[in-house]
Amino acid sequence: MRYTAMIAAVTLASGFAHAQLIQPDSAVAGSEFNNQYLVTNAINGSGLPAGFGLDSVHATYTTFNHWTTASGALQAGNAWATFSFNDPQSLARFHMWNHLSNGVAADPGYAITRFNLELFDADSNLIGSLLNVSALPHVHVAQTFDFGLTHNISSVKITILANNGSTQYTGLAEVAFDAVPAPGAVALLGLGAITGLRRRR
Repeated sequence: MRYTAMIAAVTLASGFAHAQLIQPDSAVAGSEFNNQYLVTNAINGSGLPAGFGLDSVHATYTTFNHWTTASGALQAGNAWATFSFNDPQSLARFHMWNHLSNGVAADPGYAITRFNLELFDADSNLIGSLLNVSALPHVHVAQTFDFGLTHNISSVKITILANNGSTQYTGLAEVAFDAVPAPGAVALLGLGAITGLRRRR
């Protein structure tokens, strides 16, 4: 087996709104606040317009349009979600609409600011990862993280490591993936240049 480095850069949607987005078929989470803030809200397009693209603005935080963890999930190590595909996928980028608790929740600090992303095949073998990735709070469009084209992905796990203030709650609004980086994306390398590992056989 050989390991090669991957570089991830956080990208704000710019000039690639028509990328063909792939959404997971199912999701499970280590923590959910209640049945109004389930992780399935993050894969069903709730809070986004029909036929949304990466520059589509997500609606602000309310019931049934965000995944929110229970109180204390970060400290307990339960602030994670696994997104699964019925058929193995070839994917290159992770797109995340961050939590938008500002102005709605009692605490504006639910948004993800640092996370790990792990890619698994159908046998639960780790086939790629991006570690200690930075993300921006208070952004209503997708943030994109490029992990390089990887085949046979059956599930992707995100583990939230930090948020933008609150130690009690975290989560996200929506996720999607695609297979090929589109031209015109502007990488904010100073914010998100992260090295991970991908295993090749």
